[in-house]
Amino acid sequence: MTQIGEGIAIAMINLAKGKCVFCGKGDHEFPKKDVIKPTGWKRKKISGVGGRFESAKLDMYPDKKSPPDPKVYKSEGHHCLAFSSFIMGAQSKPANPQDRFAALNHYLAEKDYDPNNINNVIDLPGRKDKGEEDTRAHYIEFAAAVEKEKPLQLHIGGHADKFMNASTYLIRAVVRAIKQNKLCDKPDTEFKNTLIKKIEDAEDKAFKKTAGVVSPWICHPAHINKAEEFAKDILNRTDEIIYPKL
Repeated sequence: MTQIGEGIAIAMINLAKGKCVFCGKGDHEFPKKDVIKPTGWKRKKISGVGGRFESAKLDMYPDKKSPPDPKVYKSEGHHCLAFSSFIMGAQSKPANPQDRFAALNHYLAEKDYDPNNINNVIDLPGRKDKGEEDTRAHYIEFAAAVEKEKPLQLHIGGHADKFMNASTYLIRAVVRAIKQNKLCDKPDTEFKNTLIKKIEDAEDKAFKKTAGVVSPWICHPAHINKAEEFAKDILNRTDEIIYPKL
C-alpha cells in the first residue's frame, strides 16, 4: 500500500471510530471528521517572488525585478519548500503523484493553498544552455548575479538530498507541532487558520535560508564553492561573496 493509501486508510479508520482524522486521538472536543481526499496538486512552471516581505525579496535582484531581465542573468524558479515534500512521485516514470502528508495537504487545500504559490518561490541563477559541454558554463549566470552585487545560489537541477530532507523535515515539524499541542482540537476555522499560518512561516524560513545559502538549504553544495571560484576568477576579485540576510 502506498504512503498516501496508508494515510487515507488510517484517516478513514479514525473517522469510523469517531477519532480525529489528523492526530488519531479520541479525546477532542472538536475532532476533525473530514474524509481525507488527494489534493491533485501538480508541479507548475514558477517564477517571480512576492507575498510576504515582498520588498525585501525584490531587493535581492538587479533593478528590483524578479525574475531578473534575462539580459542581466537567466534565472530559474525554485520551490523554497520543495514540491516533492508535499507530493511524492510527481516526476517518477510513470508519474505516480501521492500526498506525502495526506491529512495536512487536505486541510491546506481546504484553505486554497498550493505549493506553487508565489510566496514559496525564489528565482535563482540558472544552468548552462542545452548542448553546452563546458561544465563551468553552469556558473555563468551565477557570476553575472555576483557582478551585479546581487549574488544568489545557483540552480542547475538535481538537488542535494540534504536540502530535500530539510524541506520535508520542516513540514513534518508542522504536523508534529499540531499534534503535540492538540491544535487539531480547535474549532475547524481556527484549526485551519493556524495550520496555514504555520506553513506560511515554514515557507518564509525556507526562503530566507535558501537566499542566505545557509546549510543544509543549499541546492548544489558540490558546486557552490566552484561557482564562487569561477565568479571571482572571471571578475578578478578576491573579496568574500556575501549572500542576502533577510
